[in-house]
Amino acid sequence: MPERRKLILSATIILSFIFTSVFAFFLYLYFFDYAKKREILKPLLIEVNKGESLKSIAEKLVSMNLLKYSLSFRIFARSKAKKFMAGEFELYGNLSPKDITELLTTSNFYKRKITVIPGESIYEIAENLVESGILKSKDDFLYWAENPEFLKKIGINYETAEGFLYPDTYLFTKNSDPRLIIHTMYENFIKKVGERRLKLMGNMGFYKVLILASIVEKESTFEFEKPIIASVFLNRLKKSMRLQADPTALYGLKIFGTPPKPFHLRIDSPHNTYTRDGLPPTPICNPTVSSIDAVLNPARTKYLYFVAKGDGTHFFAETYEEHLENINKVKEMRKVGQNEEIPDLQRETENNR
Repeated sequence: MPERRKLILSATIILSFIFTSVFAFFLYLYFFDYAKKREILKPLLIEVNKGESLKSIAEKLVSMNLLKYSLSFRIFARSKAKKFMAGEFELYGNLSPKDITELLTTSNFYKRKITVIPGESIYEIAENLVESGILKSKDDFLYWAENPEFLKKIGINYETAEGFLYPDTYLFTKNSDPRLIIHTMYENFIKKVGERRLKLMGNMGFYKVLILASIVEKESTFEFEKPIIASVFLNRLKKSMRLQADPTALYGLKIFGTPPKPFHLRIDSPHNTYTRDGLPPTPICNPTVSSIDAVLNPARTKYLYFVAKGDGTHFFAETYEEHLENINKVKEMRKVGQNEEIPDLQRETENNR
């Protein structure tokens, strides 16, 4: 009988040791299975694809040096029976399988940054969304940005979202719905422009103000010149003169980020204010509040012409003769003997003065 008790006691001790060891191992896996040699403060991005297997996710974590063993994560994740969210997640620091599981089963997705620069068009925004990894295709964005039925649903009662996507910095997740992006930027437009300004725009002709503000945005480098440039275009409209704004010709050709060539200005399109009277049919970019304000409160001038000096500022003139003098000043400032572009612009101006 004593021998039997000894055997039972010994077996109990052995089993207790085994149980304690196994429990300690799983406790380690639960809380401490992270790669300590990894730079703690360096964030890493992991993307979980829709329907991706637990094994695949675990192998990614190990390959990224977030965990030592894939088994630890798989055991813990299965025990919790939680559903992983599809998307990008930012992981940093020494994370246990428990920490990682909690992160990958929430909707706390990593958000990518995109900045809409003042004067960018919907076409440039589409390119930037693809470059930043937010969208796979620019065509998806442009389809909805030029879809009148969708735009009407979110409050834009025009053929395009051009002019309504306010320049600002935004955060979106990878593979965001283009409709969400457009709606977010439009809501920011409404917020930044504000009720008072929207009412004033309505009184002057809302879309007219927005279109003209987009031209002012493209023609201006410095804020202080915007009201003066706005006055030039408004003065020309009053006299039924063509606006002759270079950016309108480039927009019609879908050319961005490059100075115009003389022949660009002679290619007819609905947006080209060298070949067409009045305003373009739509805005040519997405303007800021300051450009809208410049149109609502233009400087009181009699200017009808301006020419760029080359430093971001302009010479302004009331008469065509003064304008020609300013063109010659620019030539001298740039130390250019024969510049093909300026004489051609001079002829275009003369045709419509």
